[in-house]
Amino acid sequence: MASEANMDSQVAVAFERRLSTIETARQNLATNNDLSQLETRLIKWLVATQLAVIGFLLSTQLALAALVVHVTQ
Repeated sequence: MASEANMDSQVAVAFERRLSTIETARQNLATNNDLSQLETRLIKWLVATQLAVIGFLLSTQLALAALVVHVTQ
C-alpha cells in the first residue's frame, strides 16, 4: 500500500514536471495574430521586391534604348 502511494506520488511529480515544461514551451509558440501579421509583412515585402525588380529592368531597358539611339546617330 505504501509502495503504491509512493508510486502515485512519483507519477504526480513527473506529470507536474512535464506539464510545466509544456506550458513553458507554449509561451514561445506563435499565435494566430502573429501569423497573420507575418503574412501581411511577407506580402508587403514581396510586392516591394517585385516593384524594385520591375523598376530595375525598366531603367536598364531605357538605358539600353538610349545607348542604341545614341550609337546609331
